Amino acid sequence: MAVLSSMFHHWELKLLGTFSAFILYLLSYAIYNIYFHPLSKYPGPKRWAATRASYVFSLYSGWLHSDVHDIHRRYGDIVRIAPNEISFARPEAWQDIYANVPGRPAFPKSQLWHGAPGGRASSVLNALDIKVHSRFRKAMDPAFVDKAVRMQEPVVLFHLQIFISQLDKLVSESSEGAVVDIVRWLSYLVFDAIGDLGFGEPFGCLERSEYHPWCSMIFSSLRAATYRVSLRYYPALNWIMSLFIPKNIMKKQMEHWKLAEDKINRRLNLEKERPDLISMIKRDDEGVNGLSYPEMKSTAAVLIVAGSETSITVLSGTTNFLVKNPDKLALLQNEIRATFKNESDFTSAVLRDLPYLNAVLNEGLRLCNPTPVGAPRITPPGGGIVAGERLPEDVFVNAHALTVSRSPDSFHDPGGFHPERWLDEKDACFENDQLSAIQPFGVGPRSCIGKPLAWVEMRLILARLVWRFDLLPADTEAGRLQWDQQRTFTVVERQPFEVRLRRRAGLSAVE
Repeated sequence: MAVLSSMFHHWELKLLGTFSAFILYLLSYAIYNIYFHPLSKYPGPKRWAATRASYVFSLYSGWLHSDVHDIHRRYGDIVRIAPNEISFARPEAWQDIYANVPGRPAFPKSQLWHGAPGGRASSVLNALDIKVHSRFRKAMDPAFVDKAVRMQEPVVLFHLQIFISQLDKLVSESSEGAVVDIVRWLSYLVFDAIGDLGFGEPFGCLERSEYHPWCSMIFSSLRAATYRVSLRYYPALNWIMSLFIPKNIMKKQMEHWKLAEDKINRRLNLEKERPDLISMIKRDDEGVNGLSYPEMKSTAAVLIVAGSETSITVLSGTTNFLVKNPDKLALLQNEIRATFKNESDFTSAVLRDLPYLNAVLNEGLRLCNPTPVGAPRITPPGGGIVAGERLPEDVFVNAHALTVSRSPDSFHDPGGFHPERWLDEKDACFENDQLSAIQPFGVGPRSCIGKPLAWVEMRLILARLVWRFDLLPADTEAGRLQWDQQRTFTVVERQPFEVRLRRRAGLSAVE
């Protein structure tokens, strides 16, 4: 017994010693990061600087965009939000981080955040090598130039007409109109349009007035991807941390990719030629002068997600602000209704020149950025300079979109909805607004390739909506949604927002 007791005592001491050494290591690591790390001179909460844990917990919660915004408000325009990450809330950071400048290319993406998932080919999103990414962009450019978008416009108009017709049926049942979840209906429309353009067939959301299973999986897939990235910060603890990821979220991500692969396979096997995205992307089985078949599948899935998220989020958020600001909505209605006598007259070419419509959408992009947390990059070998600050290599950097857009240094009344700030003739209070601080589509070689198509969709949809319908507040819980009270997992987790739609006086039913 004495021998056994001695052995247990020995192991207890050994375990205690190991635990003590581990705690000492953590303390030393935290103290070094806070006081002696090359980034220690930058302000920010000490617990965020000590370890990556606070950042990861915030990421998991869905409030990273808001938490970092609070840190900026407390500590300034340049803050430290992790041992090796700096967040910038200065407009010049956009060009310094994301654009090619003389003698230096844009800062690269990191393997941690943007590496291709295991077992899948690279897409335009995670082609980290500059030359490979350039090949992707050259192959995809023909599908997104202005000429191509004009060819794709009839597809958008076709689904837009179904959208208007379905809403008109709902409002025709009562003189008071109908309360509808406008986020859901905008999602139906955009998903069907981008599905038709990307997969050769719509999802049938508008026809059935419900989400296709694939569409309902998109956000779960993005949330799962966000969780997966967080695990890469702690590879040694990957298996433990993975236990905290809801299994249903990971399952939906796998189902999302499988459905996307099935749909793109069907589109690639279609013999007919049509003016959609896939037909205009250059293909090359060798992956030299175009995209290989596996790269096409990965990229198509990304395009559908990216092509829907921006338009749905900005239109939903803009509608939210318009309903809460009836004076701005009235100005927009007056412009649209004075310009068009009939719904058949709507074209993107005319809408492009309407100043108040474009001002409303630009203000919507400012306040309702689909990715308010920003896009992390990493400083290259030898380091780099951002907003006048020289940083060492392998430092994560980010232009924090939410904070930049709400900065009182860049905008008058930054939290208010003021489309007038985007007009050529504006009140003196908006004269010093730094409009270039808003870059919702990014800048540089990795900026959003779908920007022209997104603008066509947003103008057509919002204009047709306010031309036919009066948009009124809904006295419901979902009608009181505040846009900023929504979580983000890479993109905004859109909640239902209800409005009362009423057919504009003097209009007959849609035929």
